[in-house]
Amino acid sequence: MPVQPAPLETEVRRFEADGWTVRIHLTGTGPEGFLAGHADVSQAGLPRCRLMLVGQRHDAAAAIDILEAKARGFIADWSRRDHSGHTGFAEL
Repeated sequence: MPVQPAPLETEVRRFEADGWTVRIHLTGTGPEGFLAGHADVSQAGLPRCRLMLVGQRHDAAAAIDILEAKARGFIADWSRRDHSGHTGFAEL
């Protein structure tokens, strides 16, 4: 079983879905007070994707919800695609 890294101080939500783990981070605010953040998506302990928060968000709860929806959408899209042959992930 892969070793799980310790949560960073910026991690605000973590969830698992169908063998995937998503860790949502809010990393601070910009000069105008807008939030910055990302969601790290991993499968079987291996990093697969980083989804960035885009747009201008002041509300942390809304930013977290948006990143969670993006991550769930990524997982759903990946699960729906045909993966015949070697269609694995590129090294990050």
